[in-house]
Amino acid sequence: MNHLAMILILTVIAHLLWFAVMTERKYSLKKTLLLYGFYAVFFTLWSLLAFSLLGKDSPYVIPFSFIGTILPAFLLFLYTSSDIFCKKLFLLITYANLFCIFICISVLICDGLFLNLSTVQQMYARGIVRILLNLPALLLYFYFVRPYMHAVPGNKKQTWYSITFVSILFLIVFATLVDFLMHTGHPVEYLLLFVTTLMIYCAVLWIVFGTIHHLNEEVKMELIRQNVQYLQGQLALTRDNESRAKAMRHDFRHHMQNINLLIKQEKPQEAIHYIENFIQGLDTANQTDFCQQVTVNAILNNFYNRAQKENLTLSVVADIPGNIAVADMDFVAILSNLLENAINGCLACNSHDKITVNLRTKKGKLIIVCSNPCRSDLVIENDLIMPKGTGIESILMAIDKYDGNICYQREDNSVTACIILNC
Repeated sequence: MNHLAMILILTVIAHLLWFAVMTERKYSLKKTLLLYGFYAVFFTLWSLLAFSLLGKDSPYVIPFSFIGTILPAFLLFLYTSSDIFCKKLFLLITYANLFCIFICISVLICDGLFLNLSTVQQMYARGIVRILLNLPALLLYFYFVRPYMHAVPGNKKQTWYSITFVSILFLIVFATLVDFLMHTGHPVEYLLLFVTTLMIYCAVLWIVFGTIHHLNEEVKMELIRQNVQYLQGQLALTRDNESRAKAMRHDFRHHMQNINLLIKQEKPQEAIHYIENFIQGLDTANQTDFCQQVTVNAILNNFYNRAQKENLTLSVVADIPGNIAVADMDFVAILSNLLENAINGCLACNSHDKITVNLRTKKGKLIIVCSNPCRSDLVIENDLIMPKGTGIESILMAIDKYDGNICYQREDNSVTACIILNC
């Protein structure tokens, strides 16, 4: 029983490590660790109960133990990960496939190399081999696959469900092979079936990750499109300001003649009023200085002018230093999408209520709060607007670089987004 307990502990550690690298953490680190600790205890107790009640030689002990632990694992993963459901489902089914593959390989290796082991020793050896197989797979996923999975949005639901369905079909085959190899031995036909299925599955995974890579490229292209749109807005603003400045320079001589005439006519009050109007006209040709950060200031001016063109009121309070450690591209991804969603939200509900945005730094954190009117049927789940569009996915990608978080809250017909970045 001590050997069995050790095998279970090693197995649950492997499960928890995989869940840790697959999960996009939704809760605090402390709460997440506590939940996974509860699962580790449950996994061990359930598996020991299965072996005690059914016996280690029962053909039902492995399916009973596996189903009883994988279902709670599925629910735990759904609860603790912030990814969309279809993406989480694909990850879990793929991991279940990998788990079955490692079981089959461990059975073939141990039965082929260690022929004289007792039943307990054989189980222990299989568990060790399975853990050793998990280590390189974990490292490969963490360094090469996870960045792609993390960057790809979940809004392509049909694509995610399609590749998940294919993974479920392979899971049925691999689970059946596990049962055959562990209880009926491994004749040549089962071995050939396993190798053939594994090769086909690897080919399918290659296609699947090619699809995921394509989705990732679509997200990058969308972000590039947003940057181009932002730069076009800045170019239009610059052209408009330059046209106004040229007109004022052209009329400057006439203004001076009028002021000179008013002074000669001893009309100082009229001259002062004329000069004040002239200064006010000069001010309108310049963009508003909301803060010291150049990119943030340009983005705010761009959307301030867009809001005015849509007859919307945008109230801005920004206190951002010029040397803040946030990349310009990330400011474009976060602030541009946030303000564009706010303007679109006002237009969608035909509201002309005020949009407010507040940016400030405090104790090494950048805090962005944006409020705007919204539709009455707006849905918020897990602190995010559902369904998540490409804009919100771009925001999530950017804030993750700074270990930040975002929270949407709705009150009556208004929605507020709060973003916190560590900078």
